[in-house]
Parts: sequence; C-alpha cells; structure tokens
Amino acid sequence: MFAQINYPLELDPEELDNYLANGWFRMRQAIFTTNFLQFHDLFYSAIWLRVPMAEFKEDKKFKLLKKLNKAFRIEIKKSESKKFSEAHEQLFQEYRQAISFEVSTSLGELLIGNDSPSIFNTHEVNIYDGDNLIAAGFFDLGKTAAAGITCIYHPAYKKHSLGKYLIYLKIDFCLTQKLQYFYPGYVVPGYRPFEYKLTIGKSTLQYLQMASQQWLPIDSASALQNPLQKMEEKLMEAQKMLNEVTLPNTLQHYRFFEANLNLHYLGTQLLDFPVFLICYPKLHNTDLVVIAFDVCDSSYYLLQVSSVIQLGPHQENSPIYEESILKVDSCLFVSPELTEMLNFLSKF
Repeated sequence: MFAQINYPLELDPEELDNYLANGWFRMRQAIFTTNFLQFHDLFYSAIWLRVPMAEFKEDKKFKLLKKLNKAFRIEIKKSESKKFSEAHEQLFQEYRQAISFEVSTSLGELLIGNDSPSIFNTHEVNIYDGDNLIAAGFFDLGKTAAAGITCIYHPAYKKHSLGKYLIYLKIDFCLTQKLQYFYPGYVVPGYRPFEYKLTIGKSTLQYLQMASQQWLPIDSASALQNPLQKMEEKLMEAQKMLNEVTLPNTLQHYRFFEANLNLHYLGTQLLDFPVFLICYPKLHNTDLVVIAFDVCDSSYYLLQVSSVIQLGPHQENSPIYEESILKVDSCLFVSPELTEMLNFLSKF
C-alpha cells in the first residue's frame, strides 16, 4: 500500500524508531506513510529523508547561521503533553498568515488534535530575541532517532533563515544525545517549498528508495528519481500501444489516492495508485477496469475496481478522476511486460 495510517494508543521509543526507519511520520496523534501528494490539482512524489548522525559534520551554512543569530537565546526542552503556551500559539498565527500554503488553524490542532495527552515524546527548540519568542521547532524523540515535525517563526525575522536554523539545532541536539538518525520528513520533486531540506546535511543526506525500500545516499543521479514520473511514463507507453490497436482508454490522475488515511475507510481495500489508465472508458458501468504501474516490482496491473462512494458526476474531459472513491475488487492480470498485458487485454 502506498498510503497507510495507524492510531496507536501508546508508542514506545523503539516503535517510533521502527516507524521512522520505514518512512512513516507523525500526523497529530496518528502515524502515517505516503508516497504521493497533491497540491492545487498537481500530483507529486513524496521522498522520505534522513540524516545519519555518525556521518554528519557541521557545514558552512550552519556556521553562518550561528553567526547571524548569535544575539538570540536558544532553549531546548520537553514540550507539554496537553497544550502549548499562548506565546507559541500567537507565534503560530503570525507564521500561518505569512506562508503561501495551508496549515492547521492552531499549533495544538496541528500537533495534538482533539486527543490529549500526546503519545509522542515531543521536544521543542525555542529562539528568543530578548524576552520575545521569535521561532520554535518541534521534534519527537525515539530511542536512537528523532523526527523533526514542524518549525515556525515570526515573519519579521525571515532574513535570519530561522526555519533552517531550527533544523540544524535539532540535528545538533541529536548529536549531543548520541542518536543515530534525524528524520526531517519528505522532499517533493518539482515542488519548491520543500527543496530547502535537500540543502541541510547535504553531504550525508539519505533517501528511502520506494522500489527497494532501502536508504540510499542522495547524489546527482539518485535525486532525480521520481516514482510518480516513472508511473506516468510507463502508462503513457501503454496508452500508445493501446491506441495503436484501437483499444479505448484514458489516462487519469486519481484524486482520492490517499483515502486510506481516512479513519472511516480503515480496513477497506481502496485503490491507492495516483495515476492509472481506464480501459473502455465509454462503458461507464459501476465497475471499471484500469491499468496501473507499480514501481516497487516494475509491473503492470490490470485491476477491476468499483465505487465505494459516489462524489460527483462524470467529467468527460477532465484529466483527474474525482467522481468516486474506488476500491479494488480483483486483480485480473499482472506482468512486467507491456506486450503480455496488451495480449491479455485484447482477449478480455
């Protein structure tokens, strides 16, 4: 599954380490993983990152930021498990109004939600200008690893690069605690707001390769790997062959590929491919036959899917399928060879 979520009632340090090592991350009081994202009707891959502490060395950027921000006071402490201070909430609102992307309505809602106390061992890095809180970063501790959750800062201090500085301070804390890894979350190829993560600890940064589920060093070659792009390319190859033999089809990105993260659908075998080919699209019956490409085993899948819930009318020329949340009823055929898939489909 490309998108999963768990709701543990408690989480010990070793369990958090294991989740992080497998590309999972915190969402309020749940823990989830995903390999794909969408922003403003555009679809992207999510590439999980980590920094090995044994290989990390203080780089030039960290030295410059320490010099730039030397007048500020730094405080690192364990966070309250039930709520955050008024100063933190006020800072979050200042930060929220200045950014271009959507976030939660409050810091408490972002990190804790409606559940309290927190099941996570959360710590915070606070930066003060005199007595004024101007930035704060939150991270969760496991036994041998830590995960950076969020950083907020006052927009008046934007030139001080406090977001990056907070991440460096979290990594520095991990070093002092002799932890093995720091997990900063994911980077999104082609989406600029996340690109800064590739500049922090760049010489030692690793990414979780989706196909092998192995942590590999990021270099000029591996950083270009993009699972969604490969899916799209493979499906366009399939579409070209289907068109040559006049088998009806349409390429669609799927709006609800992350529906598995909704508590309401836990345990349902939902379709979680972000892009697929609909075969015989003009039939419009309750079931659909789709071709998907899985980068994990480099194979094409022919799937019979049906609607769990109808959400809107069919949009004839839309590149995004959003009329239904779909579940997988059966896998009709699997093959790494496109010609084998085409032969099967022509007899279907």
